[in-house]
Amino acid sequence: MTFNAMNEHYEEITVCGKPALFTSIRIKRDTVPDGLYAYDVRHDDECRGIPCEIAPFIMVNHWETIILAEPLELPDDGRRYIDEEPDWNYSPLDADHIPCKTIQDFQNRYCA
Repeated sequence: MTFNAMNEHYEEITVCGKPALFTSIRIKRDTVPDGLYAYDVRHDDECRGIPCEIAPFIMVNHWETIILAEPLELPDDGRRYIDEEPDWNYSPLDADHIPCKTIQDFQNRYCA
């Protein structure tokens, strides 16, 4: 089941040094506004909730969807394996603002 990106609430995190919105549901790609980029995240095979891979689409072990204001660099195979220490942070990039919780908030902050 997929959901409309514009109707959901998110957590703001930092992925690969970029601000991102995070949700544990699958987001319907055609509901993501132009200028934003959606990716799926796969968790570890032991189901410990460790993010391990980012790709345009994840079928097995889908853990979450992330939305960014700029595209991620992906290798030729289209999958980026996550090095948790430098690539993943559950805090916003700028801790001095109220974290974005909607697509509209995120666009206003990072796409304006």
